Amino acid sequence: MSIAAAAMTLAAASERARRPLRVVFCTRGGLFGELVLRRLRACQRIELCGIVRSSRIHHARYGFVRGALAYLSHSGLAYSLYLLCATDIADAVCAASRLRRDRVPRVPVHTTRNLNDAHGLRFLQACAPDLIVSAFFDQRLREAVLAVPPRGCVNIHPSLLPAFKGVDPVLQMRLQGLNRMGVTVHYMTPAFDAGNLLAQQAVDTASDRSIFATTALLFSKGADLFTGEALARIERGEAGTPQPAGGSYDTWPTRAQIRALRAGGGALLRLSDFRQA
Repeated sequence: MSIAAAAMTLAAASERARRPLRVVFCTRGGLFGELVLRRLRACQRIELCGIVRSSRIHHARYGFVRGALAYLSHSGLAYSLYLLCATDIADAVCAASRLRRDRVPRVPVHTTRNLNDAHGLRFLQACAPDLIVSAFFDQRLREAVLAVPPRGCVNIHPSLLPAFKGVDPVLQMRLQGLNRMGVTVHYMTPAFDAGNLLAQQAVDTASDRSIFATTALLFSKGADLFTGEALARIERGEAGTPQPAGGSYDTWPTRAQIRALRAGGGALLRLSDFRQA
């Protein structure tokens, strides 16, 4: 390679390093997704080029009624109403709050039950992201989606992985009487919550704090962790740290677990929690 060609290659690499990373954000929405989205928009080191919103109700094949019945059957009425408040009702509250703030540039939005289908792949390819960021997203990303962004896909998970993988880790930690919790930013793989670690932060929480408020706190901390330590490691091209062996995985909570939470004085949600929006 000639000196001139080498200089051009170095200049191109330097320009790529200086420009913001193009990011597609994947979320179920609600307050948890909104808290992360606000920080992504405020970060000058990234350019938000697309948003994927999950419309899944329990399963990609289910419509609203069948999905709602599945939640009711497995987790009961109280938890089903909690999910409604954490997603659709919180979306409405956040939208009303957003109207009172300055307008932000619009980005393309793709709403889907399954990001891995042909429509989802075309949307991602059109956005041409350097990186996909996921938070409060209820869909597994398959190999074709994971391969789209050259910088990979990362997830913000509200526990200290490898402990408490899966659905609603905050509720599972509270059932075990834990007040010291945490949040993890990690690369994504086809397996749930199994990729290399980029950053972690332990967080002490009050025992009387609701599941909703505690989860919101952890996603807020996770968003800051992503835009700080994790993003710096991604920009340097680091592969992250493999997760230690072990850990646990929990699926949707059962009716018995919700009864146990309430019997122990815990709360899924309080009306005052919506002030965070």
